[in-house]
Amino acid sequence: MMAYVHLIFLSTFLSVSMTSETFDAMEGEALVIKCPRWSSSVKVTWYHMDTNEIIPAEEEGSQIFSSERFLWFLPTSREHSGNYTCVIHFSNNRTRSFNMSVQVHPYKQGICFPSRIRYPNDTGRGKIVCPTIDNYKNATIIQWYKDCKPLQGQRYFKGEKYIFINNPRKEDDGYYTCRFSYTHKGHVFNVSATRIFISKAKHSSLPPRILFPKDKDVIEVELGAALSLKCQARLGIKKQPMAVVTWDVDNIPVKYLRVSRFHEKTHSFEGREQDYYRETTLHISEIKKEDLQANFTCVAVNEMHNTRATVMLQLKSYREGRQ
Repeated sequence: MMAYVHLIFLSTFLSVSMTSETFDAMEGEALVIKCPRWSSSVKVTWYHMDTNEIIPAEEEGSQIFSSERFLWFLPTSREHSGNYTCVIHFSNNRTRSFNMSVQVHPYKQGICFPSRIRYPNDTGRGKIVCPTIDNYKNATIIQWYKDCKPLQGQRYFKGEKYIFINNPRKEDDGYYTCRFSYTHKGHVFNVSATRIFISKAKHSSLPPRILFPKDKDVIEVELGAALSLKCQARLGIKKQPMAVVTWDVDNIPVKYLRVSRFHEKTHSFEGREQDYYRETTLHISEIKKEDLQANFTCVAVNEMHNTRATVMLQLKSYREGRQ
């Protein structure tokens, strides 16, 4: 019955105007999200949209709890991914609701932050402020990283909440992660936040990273059907003087194959943070049996390095027959 009452209340709140915001966090870290600021006299109630239940104030052992306009996760777990709503109650009995979407990402070996957990360029003049640190009272920065490697050297001046790069150059462009600690009732929690830095230089290469396909992917096909294989890679910041994304078939570039069934089409674009991408699509007009024995490899190359991802084709009927 109580859940039903919560649902009625929440449905009433959802009838008023709302705005939405998305928060991404790493698993096992502290996270706090905030309801927009109004008068300190207003009451704020937090709801878990997926269960239609009120989120109470802190209790012994609770991982999620509300504290006025703040919703705390100490620490996050993947089960916390979901939708939350804060409802502001005004003295004239009117309310306003705000939706918050939380996505908790697991740690993966070799990746220090998911691509979605990053904040925009601060300035191009050398000062990089640690994002979100002001949300955590008395937080202490433990370590700065550049492109997932610990930041060291005399060119970096470390302030309380920022680092300053002396005479930034294009090789300083990249992703800077600050890792800091937050203490709550004697328990210490880590928080990490990543910000892209783009200097005033014309361009900067980063180690090429193929976003898709994944290496060793298996793609189901049908004989005689057409197929398009897409490969997308991030190659640096701003337009790159050397940027190649292409397909090989059994280690032979497609452009050197005398196979009329294969042809490539490439385009490039910049992301909202001036990341430079190239995407090449391998169009196969007709799948034949010999294609099932071939290795299709995407190759991404820039000034720094090259990387590869290989996929294979498999008949749909083969997989269904094994089940």
